[in-house]
Amino acid sequence: MTGRRAPDQPAYVLHARPFRESHWLLELLTPNQGRFTVVGRGSRPALFCPCLVRTHGTAELKQLSDWRYQGAAPVHQGAALVQGLYINELCIRLVPRFQADEAFFGVYASTLLLLAEPAQQAPALRYFERRLLEAIGFGLDYRQTMDTGDWIEPGGYYRFDPARGFCHGIRNDALPGRLIQAIADNNWQPGSALSVAREINASRIQHVLEGRSWHSKNWVC
Repeated sequence: MTGRRAPDQPAYVLHARPFRESHWLLELLTPNQGRFTVVGRGSRPALFCPCLVRTHGTAELKQLSDWRYQGAAPVHQGAALVQGLYINELCIRLVPRFQADEAFFGVYASTLLLLAEPAQQAPALRYFERRLLEAIGFGLDYRQTMDTGDWIEPGGYYRFDPARGFCHGIRNDALPGRLIQAIADNNWQPGSALSVAREINASRIQHVLEGRSWHSKNWVC
């Protein structure tokens, strides 16, 4: 039985590993089919390069019948390369297979472009982590507390529970509401906003992973 051929669609290669002679197992991210694995033959497609791919097959493991680049990789060395590997690992570990999400695909593509600018790297990663959590159904509510449903107030203090979100806290061990609101608005002017957002996102991601390893979590700013 011949598998149905998918039309050309945009894709990024998240990971590639050798598979048999002259073949590769490629983990792809696409807007129309989400994340899935294909078997490719010949040269290994590069990471971070926008591609057009054609796949076929009805099984979960599909065949890559054709592909071509649509542009150069925006990240290829230094910190940007490491951070690109970080977001790829997050996609592989967290994005469900065959969950189409055109908006998240766009976030991934724009994040790669931002990582090429050193001043944009940390804000881009924090935004990517947040949008990824939202895409998989574990987004955080930065406006209301999870214990009482009260609005988060600028003058209030709140603790972060990785399993639930923001709850009422006391001043000595909690985050000020104005800082939480700044993070919600992607306002990185408060000096500690980026580092606090990193801790919040990392705690939430670790909770979602349920103890599974996350090799690249200490690689990034």
